Order: sequence, then C-alpha cells, then structure tokens
Amino acid sequence: MNREPIFIVGIQRSGTTLLSAMLASHSHISCGPETHFFQRLSRENIDQITNPISWPHKALEFIKSITYTNYNDPKSGRISIYEKYHLNDEKLWEYLINQKPGIESLLNSILEPYMQSLKKIRWAEKTPDHIKHVNLIRAYFPKSPIIRIIRDPRDVALSLLNVPWGAKNYYEAIDYCKSLLYQSRDFFDNDKLSYTLRYEDLVEQPEVELKKLCDFIDEKFEDSMLDTSTSGKQVNSQNVLWKKKVQEPVDKNRAYNWKNHLDRKSNIYTEAILGDILKQFDYTTNEYFPYFGKFYPSNSHLHTYSQKIIMVFENGIRFWGNTLSENPVATILLGEPMHVMTFENNLVGRLKNILFVLYEVIKTKIKKNKLYWITGENSKSFDGIGNKLLSIVLRPFQFQK
Repeated sequence: MNREPIFIVGIQRSGTTLLSAMLASHSHISCGPETHFFQRLSRENIDQITNPISWPHKALEFIKSITYTNYNDPKSGRISIYEKYHLNDEKLWEYLINQKPGIESLLNSILEPYMQSLKKIRWAEKTPDHIKHVNLIRAYFPKSPIIRIIRDPRDVALSLLNVPWGAKNYYEAIDYCKSLLYQSRDFFDNDKLSYTLRYEDLVEQPEVELKKLCDFIDEKFEDSMLDTSTSGKQVNSQNVLWKKKVQEPVDKNRAYNWKNHLDRKSNIYTEAILGDILKQFDYTTNEYFPYFGKFYPSNSHLHTYSQKIIMVFENGIRFWGNTLSENPVATILLGEPMHVMTFENNLVGRLKNILFVLYEVIKTKIKKNKLYWITGENSKSFDGIGNKLLSIVLRPFQFQK
C-alpha cells in the first residue's frame, strides 16, 4: 500500500477542516492542526536551512520561527508550532540529527511524532493556504496525493465575512477566491497525483465521496470516517469558534447558502468574474454575458472599483473567455492611465504604456468595440504629463455612475 503523505488544500472556508477531520478518523491516517509550513518556507533561503554543515541548527531555528495568531486570546501574543504539536528542542534534535538534511525530513520531524503518538501509520497535512504553494509541495513530495476541496465561491465569500481574519466585503472575498483558483488552476488540471472534490458533494453524500477519495489515496474506506466528533478536536486545536461545527454530524444544509442570502448585483459580479470556474465545477449560473472583455492592469484589485464594474457587467460583459481563442470585444482600463500596463518604470516603459492606450482607443474606433475607463471612487485627476495627455484621450470613454 502507498504510504506517501497526503496534503489537503483549498480556499479558506471551503471545507478543508471537515475533510481533514474525516481523514483523521481513519485508523491509518493522522491529521493535526495547520502547519503553514510551505507558506513560511516560500519566504526562506532553503539552501541555508538544509545545509549539511549547519544541520540541524538552521532547521530548528526555522521550525521555531513558525508562529500563529492566537484568536482565542489575541492579547497573549502568538502561539508557536511547538505548542500546537507539543514539540521541544530535544525531541526535534533527536529526530533530525539522524535524518538526511532536507525539507522532507524537516516536515516529517513535526508530523511523524504526532502520527506515532496516535498509533497511525500515515500522516496528512492540512493548510488551506498551501493551495498557493502546490508546486513547492510537489517539488519535495513528488509522489504525494494533493487533495483540493472546492466549494461554490459565493458560499466561501459569504463565510469569509464572518471570521476575524476574513474579507472586509463580499467583493474583496470573491477577488480572493478568484486569485487562488486561477493561480492553482494549471496545477490541478495537469498534475496526475492531485484530486479535486466538491464540498457540496461531500456533505450530500459523504460515504460515496469518501470511498472515491480512499480509492485514490490507496486506503480502504472505514465507517469511522463519518464520525468527526473526536478528530474534529484534533484539527481544531485552538478550539476556534468558526471550526467547531466540524465536530458535529455532517449537515447537507450547509451547502448553497448563497441562494438565500446573496443579492443579484453581488451574483452578477461573481458570475462575470468567475463564470468559467462555476461552469467547470457544475455550479449554478443565472446571468447571461454575451461579450468578453479584458481589463488592465491584469493584477488589479477589482473590488476597489466594484460599483462601477458591476454596471459594466450589467451591459453583458464578462472577464473570462468561453474558449481559449475567443477575442475580447471590450477593453476596461482601470485607474491611473500611465499604469494600465505593468511595463518597466522608465522612459521606454512609459512610452509603451502610452502607445498601448492609444492603440486600444484606435482599435475601439475601427472595430466598433467597447472601451471603458474606470477610475477610483475618489479619483479626479492624475499627476504627470503622460497622465494628463491620456486623460484627455480617454475622457470620452470614462465610465461614470
């Protein structure tokens, strides 16, 4: 049987805690609190941490540096991975000194002792934000299953409004979902050892979905996986309020809450931005968008322009293509004219930006396409000769509420 470690990822509030608790209820599999290991590792000098000459001194320093916000008592300061996993320097040193220097050994030093304490033979690691770092996981664990759970982004966004670390508003939450789904899309479309399941299917038919997942990870389904009353406490080691439901019986009524709580404008915004994702995973769509539009800069925080952008969407424009070859018939320029393209910040880059904007204006006239220039709610003018020139050119296309 394949005993490779298992990784569980997904957008926050998409069901990762429930899934990890179900796997942790299996007699073979342990799954403890979130480690944020790869999220932290992505900012480090890996060669320095794993240098054989300094092993395991730098490795220990790295592990000790992993800390988390204490949401139950924010005034008490942060808590460490040591506290979450009941570790100490001596235990880690004894483990690492006998291991080959490497990232695999480093993560094993945290998760293997925990696994052994539960008399399990295979560990799983669940950190939702590791969906940003799936390529890093794959680099160090080439044979490990990486499991993604996905949930209707509208439910995820609404849920993100009810946690202390969540989004300020619905539109910001949807932009967050879009960013993570698009960022990891190619990986899950092409990685043969990755697996995706829908939260809605898991709560509707937990046994059916868990049996399929167990086949994928080369384990036998066990009825115990349907009872998370004990394992839920393990994965929710901080006992935070928003995870407590994981200890309760699975409730299929948790799915599709957005249908009763989301206004139409918010849904229009969602479908115009994420309609391709919704269709890919068979989620309901209600709106019709006949026109494909592209926005610039491509890294814009769309929620900062949400009220004006919704009016563009109400004109039938969407920000995703029906096919890879579909050509946009609308261009949406956001914010400062001289920054609509992310060219290098020098004379050549500024000239390229000006030429791009002029090209879009000319193309709009010739092809009779749509062009919208949307500025921030409080933006009235921009400094600089280039901005003033382009503002004059774009004024006929400036989108007003």
